[in-house]
Amino acid sequence: MRQRISLPAACGLVAAGLATAITPAYAAEPVLTLTAPAALALPLHPASGSPKPVALDVRLDYPGTAEGLGTEVTFTVDLTKLAGVASVREAAAGTGQAAKCKTVASTLVCTEQGVRPGSRPGVGLEVTAAKDAKNKDSGEIRVTGAVSGATVRSAVTAVTVGGPDLVMGEMALKRDPKPGESQPLPLAFSNRGTQSARGVVLELEASRGMELAERYDNCEYRTTRTSTTAICTVDGEFEADASYELAGDSPLHLKATGHARAELLGYGIYPAAAPVKTEQTQTGADAKPKPADQSAKDPAGKTPGGTGGRKLTAKKRAATLAPALRGPDLNPADNRREFEFAVPNTADLVAEPLVVKGKAGTTVKTAVAVRNQGPAWVFEPRSTAPAAVVDVVVPPGVKVLTAPAACRSAGTEAVPRYLCATGSSLLESEKAEFPFELRIDKAVPDARGAITVGRPGPGGEPQRHPFDPVLANNLATITVNPTGPAPSPSATASPKPTASASASASPSATPSSGTTSPKTSSGGGPLASTGSTAGVVGLAGAALVAAGGALFLAFRRRAAGRA
Repeated sequence: MRQRISLPAACGLVAAGLATAITPAYAAEPVLTLTAPAALALPLHPASGSPKPVALDVRLDYPGTAEGLGTEVTFTVDLTKLAGVASVREAAAGTGQAAKCKTVASTLVCTEQGVRPGSRPGVGLEVTAAKDAKNKDSGEIRVTGAVSGATVRSAVTAVTVGGPDLVMGEMALKRDPKPGESQPLPLAFSNRGTQSARGVVLELEASRGMELAERYDNCEYRTTRTSTTAICTVDGEFEADASYELAGDSPLHLKATGHARAELLGYGIYPAAAPVKTEQTQTGADAKPKPADQSAKDPAGKTPGGTGGRKLTAKKRAATLAPALRGPDLNPADNRREFEFAVPNTADLVAEPLVVKGKAGTTVKTAVAVRNQGPAWVFEPRSTAPAAVVDVVVPPGVKVLTAPAACRSAGTEAVPRYLCATGSSLLESEKAEFPFELRIDKAVPDARGAITVGRPGPGGEPQRHPFDPVLANNLATITVNPTGPAPSPSATASPKPTASASASASPSATPSSGTTSPKTSSGGGPLASTGSTAGVVGLAGAALVAAGGALFLAFRRRAAGRA
């Protein structure tokens, strides 16, 4: 008989990781805040050899408006509640850096000089379990701060010897699914620590071409231009030296969409953070999962799971305990894994012909445009290189007055030429445009230039994308004052020059995910991003499980063996 742990609805994502205790503030003084991890889990002192230290980084948020405050900050680390549990020392200073801290009774007093507004002064510490400390021994570290002219809020970090050590198992997935093909995600993990994890946080991040088929009420979904992330909180006690797998009535599947090509899936498991007191409304019930395309969204791009027909009930409760996000883990390096997909699909990049008309001396505002005809989007998950580069050879008799920031000059005064870069992705059916301002110095009929699009080569020149099936449309002409029929689109002349030095990207058809047309970055150098800085995009809807059935995600304990 299997053991199953399920989580009711209401997966509100509580900001995690930082705990502060407020000290009184004087009305005339600004209040600054110290930040530090809310909790640390320390490996036990080994029978032989040196113990493993855990880093503790304490920072002061020193605002840019802090004119008039002192330039020296003092951090006082109170160790009185760590006796017999752990020791604390300053982390080794870098080459040429002096130590900041000295021991004063049962405290470490650390000083940083030359603090400037807008900086984040701090101190790096190392915490190590005491030699005779036992599993589950606990204490706390309180750090207070002092700076002339301000009140500083202290930070408290709970310290425990031992703890959970969650290890995510590796999934054997099909690397080359066809577009439209779905496969199950057989998630499994183990706890190799010394203590149970009281709740876990499952994180799934799928790049744009892979779709998480199910939605659950205890998961929150965030969609950006390039990926969707699911963060699921699962209640229960996950015991030390035990392994778990996804329960059969909580399936997860991953579907390769019609625009999938080079894709990436990241998946991780983490202990839930210790609960914090909060006033909240509690909801709860169990039901079955619902397909992703029926879920709701909110304007910030975060969406809860779908609803399944059963009514949620809610009542006001007194101070309750709500789980935060991630808690401490003895070995964070093995909590997450990644899997790369190579979906057999193509993307056809097209250079659009450009026509410029005008008499000698006229100024023309126009744009070089390339587009992705799909069906796949263009993106390399582990690369920040442009999705495509565009080689623009300017026709004779034409002078470039202004060029986009995403383009750099690569020619001569006699033969002007520019190399332009898109952002790191080009969505299916997306167009990238590079606005130029030109002056026709000499009206030469049928003067020709060229536009070529491809992947960035060693010198920046475009080369063939291996997935582009049609090469003929990667090249288009720029024609000035054509004598025959003019290809579309064409540029119009303007009597006065108007500077326009940024590129923009816009879709020629609505992307299937419902994303909005991204604006281009206007800053940056020759390879400035165009079309890669779109904000967070929602999935559908506006409320976080307002009514309907509460779905659940569950894990069951394996009969034997580790993940």
